[in-house]
Amino acid sequence: MKRIYLTPETSAVLSKTIRIGVPVAIQSALVAILALADVLMVGNFGKEATAAVGLASKWHFVAIMIMAGLSTASSILVAQYWGKGERSTTKAITLLAAKAGIWILIPVTTIFIVFSDNILSLQTRDIEVIALGSDYLLYASPVLILTHLVIVLESTLRSTGDSFSPLVIATITIIVNIALNYCLINGIYVIEPMGVAGAALATTISRATQIIIFFSYLGFKQHWLKSTNINALDVKGLHKKYISLAIPAVSGAVLWAIGTMLYQVIFGRMGTLELAVFSTIGPFESLCFSLFFGLSVACSVIIGQHLGCAEFTNAKAVSKLFTRTFAILGIATTVILLVFQPWFLSALGLDNSEYASLSKPAMTLLSIAVSLKMLNMIIINGILRAGGENKFCLQMDFIAMWMFGLPFTAIAAFILHLSFGQVYAMMLLEEVIKLTLCWRRYNKHLWLRDLTVSAHI
Repeated sequence: MKRIYLTPETSAVLSKTIRIGVPVAIQSALVAILALADVLMVGNFGKEATAAVGLASKWHFVAIMIMAGLSTASSILVAQYWGKGERSTTKAITLLAAKAGIWILIPVTTIFIVFSDNILSLQTRDIEVIALGSDYLLYASPVLILTHLVIVLESTLRSTGDSFSPLVIATITIIVNIALNYCLINGIYVIEPMGVAGAALATTISRATQIIIFFSYLGFKQHWLKSTNINALDVKGLHKKYISLAIPAVSGAVLWAIGTMLYQVIFGRMGTLELAVFSTIGPFESLCFSLFFGLSVACSVIIGQHLGCAEFTNAKAVSKLFTRTFAILGIATTVILLVFQPWFLSALGLDNSEYASLSKPAMTLLSIAVSLKMLNMIIINGILRAGGENKFCLQMDFIAMWMFGLPFTAIAAFILHLSFGQVYAMMLLEEVIKLTLCWRRYNKHLWLRDLTVSAHI
């Protein structure tokens, strides 16, 4: 039998992928488990509580996408400048991203508190769901700014090769969050059961804990993020370069997040039962992808550092390795989800007579679509964005989601009055369009750019 040997280059990429990707994958899985735990724990209070958490968290998801866009722009530059060994520049970029997010999120948080009833009524007509969702937004109001600071710090550390520290801090935080969930949602001793509001308060307290631990860690270690001097930098020029990446990144992220929320509006208008099933499958889907999200982050960091050093041939080789790997992993995941579907539905509490007719076809479709979604994940987040292709990604999201996914899903639900499973299938049309557009762009190799020296981004 012929033996297969790894080349030194492939071995180096594999080693770096494991070092960066595995901690990110574990952390992402833990975050997804936490989101799923929120849904399942409040499920004891009825399908209205489950739907309320799903709806309110979608608005937070929109805000988190703003943060994701800002941190995506910073991580692109951080990875490339870190490849050049410029610590002061990476710190300056991190501070730019942190400040930009705070200025944006203060008014966003205010809107969520003051107009919670109004914005939730856009998603559902159920008065009880709206009331519970408003409580969630109120008690979780400080979370957004705290979460942004965490996301920016984690993004910078990962882009400079340190994924382990964010994992350890996040693990502590998640353990605290789950414990607080149990105590505040269900009540314990002198604490009265708070239900949906308890889930939100637990998230707020645990996120504040995470920030305290983060800054304590940076101070104790005399981390370069704390000690590096940036006074001599051309901050104005760096600010312009960051903004040119951040605007399309944030616009694309928000556009995608609002579109995702509109999908939930469609299912919410179909009925509370449909919304409850959709809200339960969502975190499970996130858990599936979180296991591979770390690999896409590793891909982005490795490619970004190669591009920052103008090592375009190496960057192209890494991209091919990751796309092939994700194609194989996607097919394997589809098979696993289909084979063990009854077990997964049972674990999610979606196998009873009330939910089964809706959950089974949706889970089957999700299992099949996983392969497409994973390939899109690595091409978009791992490769194209590493080369600063944020403007293309913005255009691609608009075409795939707003010109195909959302219109076809809405038509299926409200004009053709199709079943839950058929409407869910129309939503997945978006992934087919994305893959078609992204694969074409990937093969043009326009993403092979050193952004640290480019005059135009």
